[in-house]
Amino acid sequence: MKILAIIPARGGSKRIPKKNIKEFCGRPVIAWSIGAALRSRCFDEVMVSTDSEEIAAVAREYSAGVPFMRSAKAADDYATTADVLLEVLDEYERRGCRFDAVACIYATAPFIREYRLREACRLLESGMCESAFTCVEYSYPVQRGLRVCSDGMVRMRFPEYSSARSQDLEPTYHDAGQFYVCTVESLRRDRSLWGPETRPIVLPELEVQDLDTETDWKLAEMKYEIMKFPHHFDRCDNDELILNYVYTTVPMQRELLRHRNSDSVRRQMVNGEIIPEDDHFRWLGTLEGNNDKAYYAVIDRTPDFDGADGMDFKVKGSVNFEWVAPGVMERGIWIAEDYRGKGLARRILKDMYEVIAERMGVRKIVTKVRIGNEASNALELSLGAIPVRRDDGYQYYELAL
Repeated sequence: MKILAIIPARGGSKRIPKKNIKEFCGRPVIAWSIGAALRSRCFDEVMVSTDSEEIAAVAREYSAGVPFMRSAKAADDYATTADVLLEVLDEYERRGCRFDAVACIYATAPFIREYRLREACRLLESGMCESAFTCVEYSYPVQRGLRVCSDGMVRMRFPEYSSARSQDLEPTYHDAGQFYVCTVESLRRDRSLWGPETRPIVLPELEVQDLDTETDWKLAEMKYEIMKFPHHFDRCDNDELILNYVYTTVPMQRELLRHRNSDSVRRQMVNGEIIPEDDHFRWLGTLEGNNDKAYYAVIDRTPDFDGADGMDFKVKGSVNFEWVAPGVMERGIWIAEDYRGKGLARRILKDMYEVIAERMGVRKIVTKVRIGNEASNALELSLGAIPVRRDDGYQYYELAL
């Protein structure tokens, strides 16, 4: 299935000036949507539909395409989102390019998870629906809603539920305003992003926030701080720092690459190939602003340590996490040769699991280990992970936190 991702971003924002490129947690808000779309690898093309040269320049800076500008008609106050998408599809078709499905990703949706985009695309590709979009449950039962009457008194809107328990009432959902994915056929037929054959991508309330006012913006940034991966896991009692790769120094990054390319580490990795330095540093750039995955360097910072070439640190290993489903992260780890067999991996993982469970709502860790890697398989079992399946090369584990 050939899928086009369209990020509509009109220039004429009224309530928040330049809303679509306003800075959100260190980068233009549209950059978060572009990054999630590109990293998901779901789409044959990611483009921004805009009438603003300024927005177009920002979109291109963050690697989205802007092959043509939006027409004045599709940029006025009366144009619907469907109008915008159909204009884009029509223009692509005039250029000889057709798509089977289209994703509409809002420019002001910094909480989008790439695995949720993949989930929506899989639903379409499997034929289970014609469209899918993000929803969130109302935080209070709508059946218990109140109204203010003409006499100024408060009455229940649905008095038949006055004595019903909240937990017995059917949940009600509303559009979360992040993204929609639908077949081009259904979009053209219904001129709507969803119809009778639509499946929901249900989000937790923490991942949903309107961005219509300055107060909304501040609340969203506060939520983001709660959701994001920590900068570091500090182990001061052991003169140890577990530091997000984004915040490591260039010497640290080079040492990480040296260890990652060592034969003793490489032969146990899922990707066992030697990584060129240029590729390594380009990859490090993709971690900036990525709220779906994080890599952590385990650094020895003993005050009197005098490492090679005058370095005041030594790399002990690396741990990585990636969201793969609601409440579920996949984890990887490698330990430098000098620190193996000393219980380091088990100790730091237990500490990290405790933090991400409490802070980020992680409920399950999934891992895969080469079948011949006895130390790593023993590590998973010591942490309480359960073997769930195996194939010719790997043993797969799950650990409930």
